Amino acid sequence: MVDVKKLLWKNDRNFNKDEINDQRYFLVAEHNDLITKARHDLNARELKIMDYVISKIKPDDKNFNVIQTSMYELSNVLELKRSGRTYSQLAQNLNDMRAKSVRIYNEVERSITMTGWFERAKVWENGKIELKINEDFAPFLLRLKDNGHYTQYLLHDTVQLKSKYAILLYKLMRESDKDNGQSIPIVQGAPDDFKKWLGAPKNYAYKDLKKSVLIRSDFRLCFKTFLDESLGYNLTEQILKVYQLVIIEPQVVAILSISRSRSLTVSC
Repeated sequence: MVDVKKLLWKNDRNFNKDEINDQRYFLVAEHNDLITKARHDLNARELKIMDYVISKIKPDDKNFNVIQTSMYELSNVLELKRSGRTYSQLAQNLNDMRAKSVRIYNEVERSITMTGWFERAKVWENGKIELKINEDFAPFLLRLKDNGHYTQYLLHDTVQLKSKYAILLYKLMRESDKDNGQSIPIVQGAPDDFKKWLGAPKNYAYKDLKKSVLIRSDFRLCFKTFLDESLGYNLTEQILKVYQLVIIEPQVVAILSISRSRSLTVSC
């Protein structure tokens, strides 16, 4: 069996005809249940890889196609330094994603879909890659306009975020924005809900959740991405302009809300 860590990348070729820069502005569309009800342990890079693959799906696709790409293309779109080490890491990411499971709860059916991310992942030594999404994801990724209840955002939005918590939080914010910014979107839930949504360790106490997940989750960049404008964010003064971050103590709720016009003094 070939050890993906020892693959020799003999060429550095782009096998895809699409322009790299254009692909960063492809839309990623997924059913809301994939954002709010899916439980998995993908890291930041793996989340970005999945968004990249999803961005290749066309609105009228009835089935998942085999995605043809390359290490060259993938590293450029994800803004990674091209090197043999990076390519080996990406190969390992793909191998890990084949093994990692995801669980998606369906409230209507009262069922849980338990599946893996890729039906197929094949990597050549020259850098060529073929990927196919698992068919179990069809209700969550195909013909979304027919079914409604989906969220979309630019691939570039999540690519520029550094932590998995920031990426997942950004998706939650997008999912909560039901009217394209006409009202203030609110992501609301108990601290245990945030631990589930953001994939935080189950043994995290509230202080750990606030310090390691909420406060350190690239909030500045995450909210800047959401609003597409500059922000004022000074944690020392606990002033957040343009958007609001309200974390109430664990016996109540944690609320994330965004405002385009108001400033708020925050107690963190």
